[in-house]
Amino acid sequence: MSGTRGVFAFAHIGDLHLEHPADRNAIDLGEILTEVDGLHKHGLLDFAYLPGDLAEDGRAAQYEILIRALAAHPTLPIRLIAGDHDRQHGTMTEFDALFARVMGSRQGGGHRPRGHDLPRPQTPAYVPHYYYAETIAGVRCLFLDMISAGYGRKGFGLDFRLGPYQLDWLRGELAAAAEDGLPRAVFTHTYPDDLEGSEKAALAGLIRGHGVRLVEMGHTHYNELAHDGRTLYASARSVGQNEDGSVGYAVAAIDGAVTSWRFKPLDQDLPIVMITSPADRRLATEALAPGRDIAVRALVLSNAPQADWCCVARVDDGPAYPMRPAGPRVVQARVPWPDGSRRLSVTVTDTTFNIRKRDANTDTDTIEPVSRTFVRPLTPDKPGSDAFRTGAWPEKGIRGDQLGPNRTGRGW
Repeated sequence: MSGTRGVFAFAHIGDLHLEHPADRNAIDLGEILTEVDGLHKHGLLDFAYLPGDLAEDGRAAQYEILIRALAAHPTLPIRLIAGDHDRQHGTMTEFDALFARVMGSRQGGGHRPRGHDLPRPQTPAYVPHYYYAETIAGVRCLFLDMISAGYGRKGFGLDFRLGPYQLDWLRGELAAAAEDGLPRAVFTHTYPDDLEGSEKAALAGLIRGHGVRLVEMGHTHYNELAHDGRTLYASARSVGQNEDGSVGYAVAAIDGAVTSWRFKPLDQDLPIVMITSPADRRLATEALAPGRDIAVRALVLSNAPQADWCCVARVDDGPAYPMRPAGPRVVQARVPWPDGSRRLSVTVTDTTFNIRKRDANTDTDTIEPVSRTFVRPLTPDKPGSDAFRTGAWPEKGIRGDQLGPNRTGRGW
């Protein structure tokens, strides 16, 4: 058994595209923040991540909607980056003001912009850059700025770039984290493959070469997972512009050698549970440990005290095995794993009551554990892209149809 080791877990609130305070997405944002803040107060989530495209046009009044929403939750840690819509009119002046207010605060971790002279179509110019890093729950988190280094003007596009300074910084950060034995997670607006020129290969190479566990992204507007045998690339649906079903937020976790992910619809009552060990075959980086049984661990998100959680694990359609707390947010058990077993499920019930269903709230997460003979796949032809995406995975909230403005959806 794994003892009481901690699990790194955060909420990913997708692209907001805020315009007016009375819009549906602004109201949804408030409800999502209330739920996530409650989970953070119970010690169940480490922070909330906003992956860019916070404002539809990068205007001050639009950012003010976000500032007011965050002010209602002053103890909820927030980590945010810029998206292309935050530079929709060729300037990031208003985003700079937002970054100073939010990221310069205790709520935002006290991060500040970095200034660089970056090449522009005519001459180099001073550009504030919004990348930063910190260690959270034992994971080195690297937040990238793909927007500031881009030219962001007509004729050159709202292009995605990192710039040489940020690439050098990232290279050093990843090497230092590896030397310290820290798992690495990268937070960015979009896939590395969307960067300009040689930067796409440079970023994908750094991620793969340094064994980054998770790359968490926005931009697509739909839920998607792409795993290359080492790194999980995960994108979550937009709050503000979407064709992907119920609004909500994603939950990602790193637990030892396993990275896991699940979408939480806002219209689904808590609790929810997510298996954090063993790994599903689609997300695995190593084989299942030998033996006749397996260690099962799961993250529980609930408004009820941990003493009121009832959690059980099942192998296929077999008996229920009780799970016990292993720290404030995780339950665990050892269960038999006979040859030929396929599915592992964990079910949680707490004391909350669903008035619509006239029954206690309950939730189940099901995976197909990796086999004991895992073979890591070869390097993909297009590293850092969606070429190796998993496709539909309803249990995780993934439709697989890529209905968003950047692939096959409506042009917003």
